[in-house]
Amino acid sequence: MKEIPEIAEYLKALPGFDALGETELAACAKGIEIAYYRSGDDILTVGSENKRLHIIRSGAVELRNGDGEMMTRLAEGDCFGFPSLMNDAPARNHSVALEDSLVYHLDGKVFAHARQSSGAFDTWFIRALSDRLTMQPQVQTFRGASGENVRSLVTRAPVSIELGATIQEVATKMVDERVSAMLISDGDAVNGIVTDRDIRARVVAAGLSGDHPVTEIMTKDPITLEGDAHAYEAAMVMMQSNIHHLPITDEGKLIGMVSRSDFMRLETEHPLYLVSDIGKQTTPAGVVDACKRLPGLIIGQIESDANGEQLGKFITMITDTVTRQLIRIAEAELGPPPCTYAWVAMGSQGRFEQSAKSDQDNALVLSNKVSEADDAYFAAMAKIVNDGLHECGYVYCPGDVMASNGKWRQPLRQWKQYFNRWITVPEQKALMHANIFFDLRCVAGSVKLVEKLKKSIREDARKNEIFLALMAKNAMDYQPPLGFFRQFVLEKSGEHKNTLDLKLHGIMPIVEMARIRSLAAGELRISTRNRLTAAAKAGELTETDAANLIDALDFIEKLRIEHQSRQLQAGKAPDNHLSPDELSPLVRQNLKSAFSQVRVSQSALLNRFHLA
Repeated sequence: MKEIPEIAEYLKALPGFDALGETELAACAKGIEIAYYRSGDDILTVGSENKRLHIIRSGAVELRNGDGEMMTRLAEGDCFGFPSLMNDAPARNHSVALEDSLVYHLDGKVFAHARQSSGAFDTWFIRALSDRLTMQPQVQTFRGASGENVRSLVTRAPVSIELGATIQEVATKMVDERVSAMLISDGDAVNGIVTDRDIRARVVAAGLSGDHPVTEIMTKDPITLEGDAHAYEAAMVMMQSNIHHLPITDEGKLIGMVSRSDFMRLETEHPLYLVSDIGKQTTPAGVVDACKRLPGLIIGQIESDANGEQLGKFITMITDTVTRQLIRIAEAELGPPPCTYAWVAMGSQGRFEQSAKSDQDNALVLSNKVSEADDAYFAAMAKIVNDGLHECGYVYCPGDVMASNGKWRQPLRQWKQYFNRWITVPEQKALMHANIFFDLRCVAGSVKLVEKLKKSIREDARKNEIFLALMAKNAMDYQPPLGFFRQFVLEKSGEHKNTLDLKLHGIMPIVEMARIRSLAAGELRISTRNRLTAAAKAGELTETDAANLIDALDFIEKLRIEHQSRQLQAGKAPDNHLSPDELSPLVRQNLKSAFSQVRVSQSALLNRFHLA
């Protein structure tokens, strides 16, 4: 029985088992049967009766579903078989030894006794029951915006007036009802909105008679939001569109309206205050000063459990606001632009996926009517905006992919030529550019210019399998930091020695795969999650694979934002380098599962383009 203490010592180092006392560990060690499997041997088959927990002591095991499709690969220290054991059901997966493997089989009754004796041990396996990643972040809201639906912010029935009303009639009713905005309706449909600001700017200042129809001054077809949307979504819409009033509907029927003041009464330091203050600035220095509050707001959102997707949108919306205000300041200084233009964001800003540490990637798409003399104007604009963003904390792009670089400040026809050349002659540099520029999104200026460019890109990319195959091969440069036996591969030297780069080796592989899958499906969606969902809908990858990758992205992003929050609170500059020592055994195990899913999906991508 010499091996029992050795087995107990080994179990003690495993996630879950580390919660057991010495007595329970000894009991588990006695309840283990050791088995050896050669490569290719079946360990557990789908539908078979399972009465044991299986622990891999050495070697590697692959889990497959009932159709024989690979679910995941496991290595030393991993457990399997517990879902069927805990639910007293037939085995759900087929397990096969990938190589010669030594497996500990723990008797099911001993396992059940250990669960009864230790709540922490039981909790670990309950939380690990899902076939996909465990501990998925819960949907939360912005701090101060309430966990309820936006309907909860509606304080009174809708106040509206018929479409045929005059300006005088609208103003009179606004006074009588004591409201700062009036909805213009045609039955249940919302046709327009008029605010106090409209009355001042479009009627009084313009000397317009009150006898004119209200349709002359109203904002037509205002943005609306369904009442069952989360309150944070309403905040997002108002931030993005720079509006103060938002009509709320229930299955298309108007139920009321929320304003920025409704958010202000919930939280005195709400993000909308920052957006409002940024919009009041008339100099770059003023914008920079307003942005000094951003780290505190980011900490607030993280503390209120905003997940990675929500936080990415929040930070990006602030960046968009800063960019637009700097452009307004530039135009006020330089005069009206000489031709139509579009300021576009790429990279994480383009995807709405910025974190507390983000550099800038941007460009200018100009009208084909632009002249050489006009470039001086846009060069000056780009300098004001790029310098301002840098001072606000969005540092200059290390690769100089910014509008201040003349190469990335071109007319539409030149942009079409850029993309056509990158796609049809995909050299290494072209692939690098594609990684950034396929995320383009119009932040200010002419959306039509960008849509024309996207249409050209979509047509060129979908029909060029060679380009997509090379992008897939290039994407393999971003490998999850796992050794063969699912041990973390840490940075070996430098400032971040013994850490994991969550962005480069965790998030970027998913971003790359989503971009390629989306292009292969003929889609030019922007966000990574939308790309994966659209690709699955088009049959470019399975819905299970898309869901698994989204789960992995959620989990890795959650770890990153928690890490960055700790750094901000300590007064440090945020980064993407996380030490595994900061994580509990359970979280480390889940992170390994996330990285393993990325690796499985990368293999599937290589197979898709016959590169495996």
